[in-house]
Amino acid sequence: MAPIRTHLHSSTFWSVSRPKFPLVAGHFVIRLNDPSIAFGRESAADLLRCYGHLRGALTELAGATAAHLYIALHWQPVGDAIGEPLAETSTPTLHAFFAFPDSTTAAAVLRLPAHERVAVQDTLELDEALRSWRGSAGAAEAAGAQPGEDSIQESADRAFQIEAVSPDSSESFRGGHWTAVPCSVNSLFDRMDPDSLVELAGTMEGLATSAVPPFQGITSWVTDAWATSAPATIHIFARHHGDERQQVASFVADGGLDFPLA
Repeated sequence: MAPIRTHLHSSTFWSVSRPKFPLVAGHFVIRLNDPSIAFGRESAADLLRCYGHLRGALTELAGATAAHLYIALHWQPVGDAIGEPLAETSTPTLHAFFAFPDSTTAAAVLRLPAHERVAVQDTLELDEALRSWRGSAGAAEAAGAQPGEDSIQESADRAFQIEAVSPDSSESFRGGHWTAVPCSVNSLFDRMDPDSLVELAGTMEGLATSAVPPFQGITSWVTDAWATSAPATIHIFARHHGDERQQVASFVADGGLDFPLA
């Protein structure tokens, strides 16, 4: 459980808090309350609700227009950890980096090696506002809506269009980098159908375990820019310790966390 001073919001399965080492003013973690809980429809729906609550609050309180979401499966970043935040616990955790007007971006900080990063200190005022936030009528209604409410499914047989990212088509199944774009039309990422999120988690596990040799873990970056018409895009990376390609580091260094233009 997060310390009282960092805890911001609780739900049934997940809780929102500040990380121990917040990298930017908009850096938060959404952490599973009980690590033994399996990731199914109810847990996925609650995760989306927690993110939606945080998104609604930061939109109203700080003018947030977009966020990057990071999660690692069976993976702990080591060393310089360029391109990703260091793990602070073994409990399943989603890192959320929100973009505010004139704020430091996640990309700017994550291009630095871990030992050169400096934690932000001036978050107390915003954190206190987040703890007490109930929102305006419109914002509270949007944040409290059930995931999947405004989703229009375009394809009955799949939730995501998944494609390999590789300059060489022969590497498509072993290159270790894929993109996933929802096959439904959602006005907000947190309104995604929870079953779709569960399906994606299973697909990610399959991508890792079906490789020869199996990958050691999976990480993903989600770009959610709700102030634009661009669809949410999920970048999935299969990981090996000691991989010389450094795909996640290169992805961030080359602008992979740049937000789409409005």
